[in-house]
Amino acid sequence: MGESVKNVEAVLDFICPKCGGAMTVSGGSAICGKGHSYDKSRHGYYNLLLTSVGGVHGDNKEMVLSRRAFLGSGHYAPLSSLVADLVSKYTDKCGIVLDAGCGEGYYTDEVEKSLFSRDFSTRVMAFDISKDAVRETLRKNPRIRAVVAGSYKMPIADGYVDTVINTFSPLAIDEVGRVLCQGGIFVMAIPDVDHLYELKALIYDTPYKNNPHNTEIDGFELIEDRRLSYVMHLRDREIRDLFMMTPYAYRTSRAGAMRIDGLTQLDCTADFHIFVYRKI
Repeated sequence: MGESVKNVEAVLDFICPKCGGAMTVSGGSAICGKGHSYDKSRHGYYNLLLTSVGGVHGDNKEMVLSRRAFLGSGHYAPLSSLVADLVSKYTDKCGIVLDAGCGEGYYTDEVEKSLFSRDFSTRVMAFDISKDAVRETLRKNPRIRAVVAGSYKMPIADGYVDTVINTFSPLAIDEVGRVLCQGGIFVMAIPDVDHLYELKALIYDTPYKNNPHNTEIDGFELIEDRRLSYVMHLRDREIRDLFMMTPYAYRTSRAGAMRIDGLTQLDCTADFHIFVYRKI
């Protein structure tokens, strides 16, 4: 009942990013028919990111650890539960779900556990551009089939997946449409207008609200639209962890960042918009 958590063949759900061919696993490498080879890291993931030329891609280790600490405190649990409920509602049993830009796997883990308890057979794939994030995803839940890859060239066959999830990640909608089967589901969560406004008011001289989202996407029909908004009561280290896990950490001046240090409490708005689309 269900598959082993030691899913060493997880990479076989993906295709060669260079030629698009199917891959087999031999020893510690995934190899396509044309001989392109990808070694399994000592941390258990495969790197299928073609643009890897050294350096850090995506979130660095500090950001991943900050995100793990903050999300572990439960402040985004209402969003995680809602995303998992929507994916379960619209994904048929024995389907394939892809988290495109999974980060450290917080939402992916919630989705996978919900689906696994439902039917034991729906597979959850994931990728992220950050090696540290993928490593954390696999540590959190070994049933998730996660690799290092990018959103703008997904190493996934045309029409292979039933549902795609995107939570606060770069949106490559053409690739989403390509990998989704006909009638497939796309679940997208984005920050709404008031999201983290109080944090921005602290770090920026002129804080701003987010722009409303245009709900129309070519090739998709909107079938459900949900708004989720509440106030988070943050204390001590949670404030710093929230700051460090957002893009504000590297966009904020030193003076703005220093306003976070020593802050012991902050009431901050969490404001999300979740959309469910069907590919037409």
